[in-house]
Amino acid sequence: MAHPLRVRLYYALTALEAATASRLAESVGESPALVSYHLRQLRDHGFVEEAPDLVSDRRERWWRPSTEGFRFSLPEAGDVPEARAAAVALQRTALANQLERLESWRDEQPSWGPAWSEAAVSSDTLMRLTPDELTAMDDELHAVLRTYRERARDRSPSTTPDQDTAPEAAEAPEPGRGAPDGREHVFLFLHAFPFRP
Repeated sequence: MAHPLRVRLYYALTALEAATASRLAESVGESPALVSYHLRQLRDHGFVEEAPDLVSDRRERWWRPSTEGFRFSLPEAGDVPEARAAAVALQRTALANQLERLESWRDEQPSWGPAWSEAAVSSDTLMRLTPDELTAMDDELHAVLRTYRERARDRSPSTTPDQDTAPEAAEAPEPGRGAPDGREHVFLFLHAFPFRP
């Protein structure tokens, strides 16, 4: 997962909910063969899975995320230096991807219009917490995120592809012109860690 293209593929597949390697290749600007290779690597490590129930043509292979994001901390790497180095590499790759998305938003913001510009959030907060309090806050924040994710899922039409609505045939909407109900993909990232001023 520390490979930059794998992070991009994972996020693209999460946004699409399900896609073929060809559709993902268009999304990330890489060849279908290279994307297929990296999808297999992600599958072998439990990040994505094949979606045979979505196949309508035996020549295509559909994929979907097998997780709803991922969370980890460096202690999970244990005392094994290689595992810790891999975990740090993943954190750096994910952070670079997050910052790249933020820079893209800054460049594209005018094209989204005033409603999205006013709704977008960039903030930071300094608090004094214990490790237990930070863990509890993280749990509460993720509970809020789950509530909104489930609410959006309940209000969205089925994403099961058919010949008329398959993502392969759909064109990406213009910024600010997504679903008829005004729903767009929203990327949220939050970092919380101790520091000494």
